[in-house]
Amino acid sequence: MEMDVKKFNLGDMMRKIKDGELQLPDFQRSWIWDDDRIISLLESVIRGFPINSIMLLECDAGNVKFSYRPIELLTAAAAQPQQLILDGQQRLTSLYGALYSVEPVKIFKGKKTECLYYVDMAKAISAANGADVEDWIISVPPSRKLKAKGVNWDLSAPEKEFAAGMFPLNKIFSGSRQWLRAYEKFHNDNVAGDFTDAFAEQVIDKVCAYEIIAVVLAKGTPLEAICNIFERVNKQGSPLDVFDLLTAVFAAKTDSDGKPIELRKDWDAVQTDFKDSNIAALAEVDCSDFITALALLVSYEHFRAGKITQVSCKGGDILKLDYGDYLNFKGDIIGGFAEAGKFLEAEGITTTKYLPYRSQLVPMAAIFAELKLSGKDNVASRNKIRQWYWCAVFSESYKDGQGARYAKDITQFMDWIDKRKEPEILRKANIVAKRLLTVRSGTSAAYKGMISLILKNGARDFLAGKNMGTSANFAESIEIHHIFPKKYCVERGLPKDKFDSIANKTLILKGTNRIIGSNPPSIYLRTIERKTGLPSAEVDEILERHFIDAELCRADNFDAFVADRARKIFAEIEQLTGHKVIGEPFK
Repeated sequence: MEMDVKKFNLGDMMRKIKDGELQLPDFQRSWIWDDDRIISLLESVIRGFPINSIMLLECDAGNVKFSYRPIELLTAAAAQPQQLILDGQQRLTSLYGALYSVEPVKIFKGKKTECLYYVDMAKAISAANGADVEDWIISVPPSRKLKAKGVNWDLSAPEKEFAAGMFPLNKIFSGSRQWLRAYEKFHNDNVAGDFTDAFAEQVIDKVCAYEIIAVVLAKGTPLEAICNIFERVNKQGSPLDVFDLLTAVFAAKTDSDGKPIELRKDWDAVQTDFKDSNIAALAEVDCSDFITALALLVSYEHFRAGKITQVSCKGGDILKLDYGDYLNFKGDIIGGFAEAGKFLEAEGITTTKYLPYRSQLVPMAAIFAELKLSGKDNVASRNKIRQWYWCAVFSESYKDGQGARYAKDITQFMDWIDKRKEPEILRKANIVAKRLLTVRSGTSAAYKGMISLILKNGARDFLAGKNMGTSANFAESIEIHHIFPKKYCVERGLPKDKFDSIANKTLILKGTNRIIGSNPPSIYLRTIERKTGLPSAEVDEILERHFIDAELCRADNFDAFVADRARKIFAEIEQLTGHKVIGEPFK
């Protein structure tokens, strides 16, 4: 990859932006700088301080890899770009707006507003010579009048600017000499001439001679290298992913009707359908998940056809995605996500709050799509998906990052279907009792998985009788409830590793939790029977759906209860994963 380090004169760079020779790739996000950051940048330039390097990509005017656009303060550009800004958009846009544009700068100052920038001439001379001065650059609204606490500026006419000694910064590159001559004429004394000469020399000339260092990438820089570089240098800006880059790549091309390819519009329609489906997991799918899953499916199909030797869906692979492949497999991957979402609901994942791994949706959608494409979508295959899924959850196989797993997952899963060879995720699954009973955080996949098993088992609220999975999906007020209440356990000196473990927790409605309070099960179960009018046998049936032994609860036998409940949860895990949980509860 060829690159060079060059110095660019600030004025020349501003002219290039205006003329369209320097533009933005369309994947760049919006300009977001506020007033304070712009003023700080202007102070650095006037003092002659460096502002960090920028990064540009050389391009042929008639053959640009990405769709492109002018900076946000320009509505159109007169020419096709010769260079694209990969890093430095915020700084260059700010400098253009404050120093070069005749129009007010649209910024965020608490809310979106318009500003013009002025510099106090006397203070600027001092600052340029190293003095520590304050409030020497100001922003004013388009009226050029500003009245605030301790401030009352009226710069609405040149004469008022001259009287205040406030220079409009957008005249630095055009009209500065005329403004200074008019200033001298207004003051009509010898001192004014000396003062304007000092200002021109110490401020205007230095800004006009200011240089920006740029790392310039050669025209032939590969797309995947640009993707990698941009993600590294843009960490402090608005987040950007490979979908945005592919959108810009596709937008530089046309479809069969000669129209620009609008990938973003395509995704917006898919996302709307996902959200309208009321399938909880689909609401979590973002554009990056979608395009990664599609690229994974395409790569596997090419691998199956012998066109490539290895499946991959990394950033560089996605950027090479062919538009024809995108069109051919888009419907398949949409269907794959829909099947994955319905599968998760059947497994108790009715709310994204308890979705163990969102990232697992990517290979799962591709696997469901591939099963359909290959004619292998049947009960046996879906049972294998279930085993693969729960093994990943309870062995926490995605906790160390997911990118490298996707290609391995679809390849090994389809090998399992075709050749009866178990995937690595099953062979290496290590599910340990101690780990399951010590996870406390709602961010843990294993914790979310065990909560999901309770929902999958048809758990209902103790008092209202509502299905907790449905209640969770419709955002009712549900809470994690200590079956032997926490206060009760603390007062009796019961061990925290037991009473605060998943063996003593379940989901119930907030109102039910308030009624239970700190009473032991023997008391609150009688309260529930009295309030509902249900016989004990029916209340016991509700408890069983939570893997709760009613007899042990009614006897307030805490130690026997938590050991028994842990074993019941472990038995469910073993049945789903095909793996023995290693170790005994609380030993």
